[in-house]
Amino acid sequence: MKADSYGELYLWNRGIDRLVRVLQRTEAHSLFGKEKRKAYETRLEEIRAGLNADFAEAKATEERNDETRLRMQHTAWEARNLNNQQNKRSQS
Repeated sequence: MKADSYGELYLWNRGIDRLVRVLQRTEAHSLFGKEKRKAYETRLEEIRAGLNADFAEAKATEERNDETRLRMQHTAWEARNLNNQQNKRSQS
């Protein structure tokens, strides 16, 4: 389902947000220097951006494929419906 994919992406992004906040809180405890913390934070954001971009690209392709398939179904339905109406009129 589409909603499941988007839900998982939301959870992924929320998880990254939480990790970034954990890193930011480590500064108060001096676990590692500000530069190293910022490097970790930047790497997390880079990974997030890459996954989000890949997800968006894949979803865009899926949506275009769905749009084409559904348009063809709709066009076929309209043609059948029009033919049925014309046949009914000619029989009357």
